[in-house]
Amino acid sequence: MTKSLFLKTNNNMKNIKQLQSLYDKAKGDKKYYSFEQFKDDAKDFLKDCRNRTTYCSMKVSKSGMTRRFNFHKYNMLLNVLYNQKFSWDAVKIGGCGMDMHWHLKFNSCQKLLTPKELEKYNYNSACSSGIIL
Repeated sequence: MTKSLFLKTNNNMKNIKQLQSLYDKAKGDKKYYSFEQFKDDAKDFLKDCRNRTTYCSMKVSKSGMTRRFNFHKYNMLLNVLYNQKFSWDAVKIGGCGMDMHWHLKFNSCQKLLTPKELEKYNYNSACSSGIIL
């Protein structure tokens, strides 16, 4: 079994080339966050989403138009997926009028999983759960 097929069938993620493309699009210094760490964090993040055990803190700007989600353990992964940059800082999201916590998590899951896998494991519902401190 090839490595990409193994990753896809056993961890429910997109193949290696697609994940590598997401990683490569991010701007910044990659020397502190390897592709292997990215894959491991992605597996852990998806597992935590499915188990509904993600934890984060949130800060809202004075205008209410920007939120910063600090997932501590997953900040780098989520910044790579959502903001296309390498950063351990809290994930910055602009906008309002919807659940931005869900948006960040579901958008990230969409980038890591195929549509069939999103539906099979009901990530839409799973991403709406989690603890915001």
